[in-house]
Amino acid sequence: MGKVKHGMAHTKIYRVYCRMKQRCYDKNVKEYKYYGGRGIAVCDEWLESFEAFYEWAMASGYKEGLTIDRKDTNGNYEPSNCCWTTQKEQNNNTRANHLITYNGETHTMAQWAEIKGLNVQTLAARLNRYGWSIERALNEPAVVGKNQKGLQEWQSKTSM
Repeated sequence: MGKVKHGMAHTKIYRVYCRMKQRCYDKNVKEYKYYGGRGIAVCDEWLESFEAFYEWAMASGYKEGLTIDRKDTNGNYEPSNCCWTTQKEQNNNTRANHLITYNGETHTMAQWAEIKGLNVQTLAARLNRYGWSIERALNEPAVVGKNQKGLQEWQSKTSM
C-alpha cells in the first residue's frame, strides 16, 4: 500500500509537522540534541498521521505566523502539551531563559526589559557585568549616549 496523499506537502503546516518529527528522530538534524537527544518524542497519533496532527492544529488555533510550542519544555509533542504561539512568546518559554522575580512578579529578562522600557542587552549588562541589584537594574533609567543629565536628576531624587 502506498503513502496516503493529503495534498499539503508544500504548505507551512506540513513543514511544521516534518520539522517537529525531524527534531525528535533525525540524529543528523542540528536541533536533535535538544529534542530527541533529551528523550522528547512525538505522540503515536501524530507520528503515524499528518491528518491527525492537522485536525488538532486547526481545532487548536493554528494560523500562519504561529509556531508550535510545548507547554512543558521537557514534555512530548502531544495534544495536551502543545499550543500555537508567536515566536516572541515561544522565545520566553525556553530552558535557557533567565527568570527574574521582582516585587512578587516573575518574568524573563526580555519581558522585564520590555516592561521597564529597557534594552535587553542593557539589562543583562547591569545584572551580569556590573553586578547591580535587580531593583537598581530594573528601575534606573537608561542613559542615552553621553547625556548623563537625566540619570543625575533621578539619582538626586532617589537619594533624598
